[in-house]
Amino acid sequence: MPNLPIDQLKTGMILSEDVIGVNGKLFLSKGKTVRNNHLTVFKTWGIREVAVQEPSNDANENDVSAPNPEKIRQVAENLKTAFADNDLGHPAVAEIFRHSVLHRSRKPEDHRKPARMNTTAPDTPNLNPGKGMRQKISNREIDLPEIPSIIFQLNDTIADPFSSAEDIARVINKSPGLSALLLRIVNSAFYGFPSRIDTVTRAVTIIGSKEVSALAVGITTMEIFKDIPKEVFDMQAFTHHNLACGVLARTISASGNIRNTEQMFVSGLLHDIGRLVIFKHFPKESAWMLSSSEEQNAMLYDTEKAMMGFRHTDVAADLFKKWNFPVALSQNVIYHHRPLSAQDPVKAAVIHLADIIAHSLGEGRSGELRVPTLNADAWEKLRLSAKSLSVIMDQAIDHLDFLVTVFSEDK
Repeated sequence: MPNLPIDQLKTGMILSEDVIGVNGKLFLSKGKTVRNNHLTVFKTWGIREVAVQEPSNDANENDVSAPNPEKIRQVAENLKTAFADNDLGHPAVAEIFRHSVLHRSRKPEDHRKPARMNTTAPDTPNLNPGKGMRQKISNREIDLPEIPSIIFQLNDTIADPFSSAEDIARVINKSPGLSALLLRIVNSAFYGFPSRIDTVTRAVTIIGSKEVSALAVGITTMEIFKDIPKEVFDMQAFTHHNLACGVLARTISASGNIRNTEQMFVSGLLHDIGRLVIFKHFPKESAWMLSSSEEQNAMLYDTEKAMMGFRHTDVAADLFKKWNFPVALSQNVIYHHRPLSAQDPVKAAVIHLADIIAHSLGEGRSGELRVPTLNADAWEKLRLSAKSLSVIMDQAIDHLDFLVTVFSEDK
């Protein structure tokens, strides 16, 4: 089929070529299905026409959205094990499960199937390592990471009522890598601005100081843990999972008219930061916990408590306290497994749901082999319809594809 004018483009059509803007920016990849949000972005950025696939009498021949029925059955059976702690009769869980099966089935192979994270269980120590780990952290024998100086400077600058966009941009520009990554993100379809943003100052002016600083904080914080040994955990897969949770949190927030969507993105990005501290300072014990969790088919979240006496969310609480992070962001992270205990249970519930969906889709890995249990009361607080989850998941996946590429390029 020749290029189709935007005003004739319909949702559900499949692209036969990449959609590229005049500045060379990729908006949507070949083979992707056009959604409502794509139509808006194309019109906003002045895309006049796109190439789509010819309709086929054999729906399975070219349509990537119609996977083989036998593959769907196999993926569904495998995924049921991961959903063992969830009620598939709950409308939201049922929709997440259904869409996740389709998402995984569309892949040439189910490369997102949970697998051992390069962990070889060490010999079982004579003493429960958790006791030693807890004592070391309690006695501060293991120092929590220091807050990066750029975050400290950003917080000070933003707190100053007389600071300007130029002042904030000046701090961010001290890190060329950070400023370049920020500009790539804000110039993507993730934001959908009609004109190119070529300076950090303009990004701060258009998006807002709190939003840009939140992105800077999230990106910089993740950089602290780049040196975790591959023998313990695959950081690329971990970053992928956290990006998925962040994008989903932002998309869920936008769908639920929840303010501060950038704070929600960063909350999702950092939701497992406590686990990174454990991986970094206790690599051998971490490998043992990961292996034990897999062998016993148990939640790593529960294994942490059983073996250490505390969980990764407790470590995150200590870290955020040391760093003097905003309470709102900290609470979203600390209580994402039990959102009703947070000061703002609605926002914590967003991260709770985003984490569940990210695991169900198999986007990246956090160490968990099972999908966390959906808290039904937390779901009710979000006031979302189960049907809306399909759109939310599709939108998030489209944005995630881009962000994973951007973060990979930054390595």
